[in-house]
Amino acid sequence: MLNVPLDYSQPNRSRAAIPLIKISAKANSPNGTYQGMLLLNPGGPGDSGVDLILTIGNSYLGPVIGTNFDIVSFDPRGIGRSRPLANCSQIAEANDKITKRAFGLVGPEEPDAFWEETFAEARTFGTQCASAIGGPDGAGEHMSTPVVATDMVSIIDAFAATPRGMKAAGNSSLLNYWGFSYGSFLGRRVVDPDDYSSGRIHQNVIYTDAAVALFFTYCHLAGPKLCPFYTGTTVSDIEARFEDLFATLNATHAVAQKFKNATVIIESLQIIKGTIRNNAVAPISSFPAMAQQLIAYESVLKNLTVDGINAASEIGATSPVVPGTIVEPPEWLPAVFCTDSPSIFNKTYRDLKASINTLERESFVGGEAWASFWAYCTSWPIRAKWRFAGPFGAHTKNPILYISNTIDPLTPIDNSLKWSPRFPGSQVLTIEGVGHTSRGPINACANSKIGHFFQTGELPGAGTICKAEAGAFGVIANVSSASIFAR
Repeated sequence: MLNVPLDYSQPNRSRAAIPLIKISAKANSPNGTYQGMLLLNPGGPGDSGVDLILTIGNSYLGPVIGTNFDIVSFDPRGIGRSRPLANCSQIAEANDKITKRAFGLVGPEEPDAFWEETFAEARTFGTQCASAIGGPDGAGEHMSTPVVATDMVSIIDAFAATPRGMKAAGNSSLLNYWGFSYGSFLGRRVVDPDDYSSGRIHQNVIYTDAAVALFFTYCHLAGPKLCPFYTGTTVSDIEARFEDLFATLNATHAVAQKFKNATVIIESLQIIKGTIRNNAVAPISSFPAMAQQLIAYESVLKNLTVDGINAASEIGATSPVVPGTIVEPPEWLPAVFCTDSPSIFNKTYRDLKASINTLERESFVGGEAWASFWAYCTSWPIRAKWRFAGPFGAHTKNPILYISNTIDPLTPIDNSLKWSPRFPGSQVLTIEGVGHTSRGPINACANSKIGHFFQTGELPGAGTICKAEAGAFGVIANVSSASIFAR
């Protein structure tokens, strides 16, 4: 634990504790001289850095970075094992009418009554959290991004003063950092800071449906032996089968017609869309499971129950619970996002209905999920003691490497291309692949270039593209930007 001021503007008052985890560099590393600390943040916001190391530290991070760094991460303010902890009661996650989207996915959305209830639940949740964590010594006022960034400086300063920091070949007082997803906002932006800090979040959904739609391509290339959801003779045939799943899940129609099972339809639609959305984050492992899930959904829909949909969603789940990791409660994300983006506080569903409809048009799979974050923020009364809303951009002592996939369901490559020029000397490494962050495509070319950057500080070269490698079902698909938008 690192002891820091709860409020950096009042350093002699209450304290906070930041938990740290480290994979120590190896003595006599084949990668060369000991380089000191490489700090990481997993994203979210609301994710645990300790869990990041426990989950993929040895399997992914170490092999990519090398063994001559101490690989360090931490639980941000109010999260995981930090103290004081943001700890409120639970709330149901809000997710999801018939609309055609940019990437061709069609399906039902949730009715107005669903959103009214969601916003009402958010008001109750916000009141509970304000009471639990919003006081002067609570975590709530101190979970904003500037506070966490300053904690990172405190971690660097503490390390530099240690004997280990003093013997590192590099300058231990400077930040060596790898941020994933929202974690890039703490470093220098794959998340679009204008979009994020304003609370608009429209950038997050522009490729969500494209990522899901690539399932149809991979399934077609894999064939019926590897992809049991395969049908017909074309990619479009598989997509049509997918869309047929939602024919009986028109929640708006069910509510309007007072169907007895309207609530079951609403809940089932949430679960299915949430499962599909999550599958697009790591498609290499998740798309094969998704093929089985979709077949199970077809069966369950003949006699629809929420238990049946939940059971179908668990089919093929391959991620074991890693000992020592923590289940993330719903308050951690809004505790950061809503304090960073307070502009929609006290808005009603009617105030935001047009914006929610826009998100729904932009993404069938992801629009309502992101709109649910707005529901949280309309009733999140805790205000950050410290907030930064720009300007963004800077000259950095060492160059920044942006890493983006051509199709990322959450942080589009457009963000890297927009923000790299704001940081002179930076470059964008493009991975022809689908999934969230560089961990999604599992691309050997990219991993090699990332490792080389950390070891030498040398950028891969302007316009560098790592070509598509084997993806879901072990097949290679054309996932260049040009191929996706030609659909």
